[in-house]
Amino acid sequence: MGLVRVRDILKMADENRFAAAAIDVFDFQSAEWVVKAAEREQVPVLLMFYPDMSSFIPFSTMAGIAVDLAKQASVPVGVHLDHGKSYDVAVGGIAAGFPSIMYDGSARPFEENLEVTASVVKCAHILGIDVEAELGTVGQGNRKEDFCNEELYTKPEMAKDFVERTHVDSLAVAIGNSHGHYVCEPHLDIRRLDEINKTIDVPLVLHGGSGIPAEQMIESVKYGINKVNIGTEFFEKCKNCVAAHMGEDGFILDHYKEAGEEVIEFVRGRIARINPYHFTL
Repeated sequence: MGLVRVRDILKMADENRFAAAAIDVFDFQSAEWVVKAAEREQVPVLLMFYPDMSSFIPFSTMAGIAVDLAKQASVPVGVHLDHGKSYDVAVGGIAAGFPSIMYDGSARPFEENLEVTASVVKCAHILGIDVEAELGTVGQGNRKEDFCNEELYTKPEMAKDFVERTHVDSLAVAIGNSHGHYVCEPHLDIRRLDEINKTIDVPLVLHGGSGIPAEQMIESVKYGINKVNIGTEFFEKCKNCVAAHMGEDGFILDHYKEAGEEVIEFVRGRIARINPYHFTL
């Protein structure tokens, strides 16, 4: 199995009616825990890296770690750069060694987002790199107006135009989801998702997977989501588990392993809830 193109994992997810868990990792250990969880569940997984984390670990270092772990895995593992918010950052991810990247121009006007996305795709596809883009506003969960205002959601007809003109490999959509903690329970627009899925022919991505109720997550997968991003709650789980197993004398390796087992089980749970038909390799 080992390192597999993200587009191939998402195709597998679409054909078998599950979503691939895409986890934002930040070092060797967090990435290894995610891979171990996927191996125990016997499903594919994606290791992602958020560009802002480059202040702690360089792009190329994290790409090298993730690719190496993927190659050694017994299940398909994809490696992806999350939320490149400029052309330079997205294309810089290619140079750093990421085999899949995201260009997020969703904050820009439609035509500008489309134009830059198309430029990123043109460069990436020459090198065999997959590209995810975003259309609509997937804002912050601490602002209710970001995920409760339908005017900010992805419009199916615009999604069709965007995909046809950019040739992206996958599209992140806004259907009532946001990043981080939600100030109130989100309500995903499943009808809109279904319409988008019927309108375009690329895998769909759900950002803001932390905090969406399990039953809504399952419905989103049934109606077209093939990749679910999880960051906030994974970061917090890692922090809390490591802190809980720290001894009075400081960091102890055995305690770190115990913390890792808790994180692995947490990730297994998140993987299972976006696999409604219990697909296994």
